[in-house]
Order: sequence, then structure tokens, then C-alpha cells
Amino acid sequence: MGSIDISTCEIPQLKTPWIETPLVESACLSRAAGCRIFLKLENVQPSGSFKSRAMGNQILSHLRNPANVGRRVHFYASSGGNAGLAAVCAARTLGYPCTVVVPMATKPLMLDKIRAAGAADVIRHGETFSEAGEYMRETIMKTSNGDDEDVVKIALHPFDNQPIWEGNGTIIDELETQLPPATTPEDKKAYSSRALPLDSIICSVGGGGLLNGLVQGIEKRRQKKQATSSTPPNPIHLLAIETAGTDSLAAAIANKSLVSLPKITSQATSLGAIRVSETTFQYAVAPPPGIQVHSAVLSDADAARGVLRLANDERLLVELACGVCVEAAIGDAPAVSASGAAGAQSIKKRKRDSNDTAVTYRDEGYGDDRSISTDNETDLEIDEIDGKLNSKLKQLVPDLNPNSRVVIIVCGGSYVTIDMASEWRKMLDEGWA
Repeated sequence: MGSIDISTCEIPQLKTPWIETPLVESACLSRAAGCRIFLKLENVQPSGSFKSRAMGNQILSHLRNPANVGRRVHFYASSGGNAGLAAVCAARTLGYPCTVVVPMATKPLMLDKIRAAGAADVIRHGETFSEAGEYMRETIMKTSNGDDEDVVKIALHPFDNQPIWEGNGTIIDELETQLPPATTPEDKKAYSSRALPLDSIICSVGGGGLLNGLVQGIEKRRQKKQATSSTPPNPIHLLAIETAGTDSLAAAIANKSLVSLPKITSQATSLGAIRVSETTFQYAVAPPPGIQVHSAVLSDADAARGVLRLANDERLLVELACGVCVEAAIGDAPAVSASGAAGAQSIKKRKRDSNDTAVTYRDEGYGDDRSISTDNETDLEIDEIDGKLNSKLKQLVPDLNPNSRVVIIVCGGSYVTIDMASEWRKMLDEGWA
């Protein structure tokens, strides 16, 4: 008979406050991208985003700490929105209160969602969630609950600690069983030395918690696989996508050291970390074997095109932080540099009317002919200006083929409404670039 560890028995059995999400292959997006596109639907998490994994696992790590067992616990989260909402959802699921501090720019929609989820309180302070976090730790946590010393006050970080990354790494655990097995001789050869039967993963980057979790999840599988194989690993390509105005990772890579953005100027505010974690920067410049990280920055307009594409093709409504990944995989809109300057590439679709007059149509990024449906479609000509019609995915991973497998992390849609999407469509129709 083995001995029983008494301390282990005292740790409560806790519910996992997130779910396993579906992985679906998109025929529409695959056709447009020229490879197999799979969508990892994190938008169906209890909080509406992958942050359910991150904040849920961080909360679990504190509740499993023997020092906290049997005591009253109050959680505090600073966030631009999604992390705070996820923290409240997870804490309430487990039976604990959570107070959230958000920047002043957080929209009423998100404030209402956090309150409706059962937050103990929602407080607005500062221009960024780093300022909100400092105010939370230095003011709110020191004054709430009065002198009740039995209440354990725990601050939750939105993206930068190991339990967060381990929570996000559970996405890789699920992909391992959800991805189609390599059955053809070609697939077996292509994926024999990879950690997963996969070519690329596309994710957005705010502070870097999602990217860190994906890297660590892949690395864990690579080490297991390499223990039984001497073949050098074939890299899985991770595309780290930001919008201009939230591009703290791209700025750090360009500077060869961590830098802080002066402010967030993108509408994709859920990516609004002015500085990525040190671990994210290190993974970007020196990833583990078997992983190659690519940084790319697109415009808010590109992100909006991705949102509309996903809504039209897959009936999924997501926020800009997610749409930018779709557009990185599919779109032919001009990319922007880390400094936010638009690239020179632009595309015009033109056809001839009955009088042989050139009629110009704006490419909305759908990759089809919905805007040019007359009898003269055979006269369509494509003008390419200073660049090749291409997606960021094809530019960064040029050896993809129709059988290659790419997973887009559909990170969430808590921060979007139909009215927002309609407004973005109107702005694009008016020339938003």
C-alpha cells in the first residue's frame, strides 16, 4: 500500500472554468487562402474569448495554493475588457468575488458585460490597462474589504505569468486530438518531424499571453516526440499579428529590445498592451527548435475586412483583434509597417462597360466577384501597384500548398456588436484604408 499525502487531500476539487472549443475547417476561407484553414473557436468560451483559459487557470492556481484553502478570497483584475470579463466569469463559476479595474477608454458595452457577469465592482481609471492595474494594486486593493484580515486579496495579471500561459497552452492539447491525422504518404512525410500535423498557427498579440501558451504547448509536444526521434524538427510557423497602434511586439523586434508604446491608437483596444512580456519578446527573436515566429502588423481597416469576411462566410461575429488574423491569412489589402505607415501595394478591380469605359471597383477583400456581377466579367483586369497580390500568410510562409494546414485562433467576440460591424462596413465603403 502506498502512503497518502495528507496535504494533497486538503486541496479542493475545482471545476475547470473553461470548455474545450471546436476546431472546424472552413471551405470558404481555405479556397481563398489556397491551403486548408481551420478555425479554433475560442469565441464560444464562457466569457466569449480565449481569456477564459488564461484567467481561469490563473485563478485555479491561487485556489489550489494550500495557503488559501479554506479562506475567503477576493480576486482583482485589471484589463482592457476581455481579461476582466473572463476573470469575473471564472471566479463566479468557482464561487468567489472579483473586482475589475479598466481604463477610461473601455466602452460601455464591455462595462455592462462585466457587471452582468457578476463583478463585485467595476472601476474605471487611467488611459491604459497598465495604469488601471497600478491603481488597482496601490489604491483599490489597499482600501477594499476594510480591516478584514481573513480576506485574501489576489491580483490577477491580464497576460504575464506562467499559469496564464499554461491555461492558453491547453489549446495545443486540444489541437493534438482535433487535427486530422496524417494518413497519406505525403502528409506522413511532411509532418513526421513536427510536434503536430500542422504547418502554421495564426494568433493576435496584445501582451503576448496567448503566443507564450502556444509556444510552450508546442514545445512540450516536440520534446516528447524528439525523445523517440532523431530527425531534426520541421518548424511550425507561428504568425504573431498586431494592428498598427497596438504593435508593441513589432516595435520591440525592430528595436531589438523591449519598448513601450507611448499610447494605444488602434481601435482594436483588446490588443492594447503598450509593452509585451519579456518572455514573448524572447520567443519572437529566439523561439525553441521546431517553431518559427513571424511578426506582422496590419491596419484597423484590414482587421475590419477580416471581421466582415468571417461574418459573411462563416456567420461568426468577432472583434477587430480577431478579424486581423483572418485578414492576415486571406486578405490582399495593403499591410502596414511597425511604425504604422501604409504599404504601397493597392489593388483595383476594373471592367469595361458597354461603352468600353473603365469602371473601378474597390476590392473589399472577399476574394470573389460579388461586386462585379455583370455580363462583361471576362474583361476583368487586375492592376497591381508596387507589389504582388498576396496575403501575409503566403508572404511569410511561401511554401504552403493546397494540403497545408493552418489554424486561426478565433480569439473572441465579446467586444463587438452588429452595429459596430455595420459601421466598419460603411467606413470601408467610404474608403477606409
